[in-house]
Amino acid sequence: MIDVHSVEFYVIAFVVAMALITLLVGQKHHGEATTNIDTFNLIPSMADEAGLLAIVSEDTDRVAITRTGLPIFEGDTIILVSTIIDDKWHIEEKRATKGRGPHVAMDGSAELAFLKPGRYHVRYDSEVTGQWCTFTHTHRPGNTTRTQLKY
Repeated sequence: MIDVHSVEFYVIAFVVAMALITLLVGQKHHGEATTNIDTFNLIPSMADEAGLLAIVSEDTDRVAITRTGLPIFEGDTIILVSTIIDDKWHIEEKRATKGRGPHVAMDGSAELAFLKPGRYHVRYDSEVTGQWCTFTHTHRPGNTTRTQLKY
């Protein structure tokens, strides 16, 4: 039995504490990041609800993303920046060019062709409107995920 007032006890306690800190704070290995930039195809909005996002898996590597009710200036260009690391998928909606026309509500769609089959934890951020959402999407042909963006 080790005496709690001995040097050996404190040396062992220090080594165990350092091992625990190393495990908790240590670097985690992540897979390679894949980033793609795609342009939204914009059409005048026909949607009843603004801020609705849908992801439709078309085949083994393609998905279609649609977004309703984008309040933009006529002539704006919107892009999607998609980054995937392991099973985490971050999509950012950004304004590429700013138009000079009046405010209009537009619907956007883009087709992404780089997704592997599997389950993804998605975070969607709109720099244009300030809206965001998080959800899980299982990428397999024919699967559709719909969600409402929030402020």
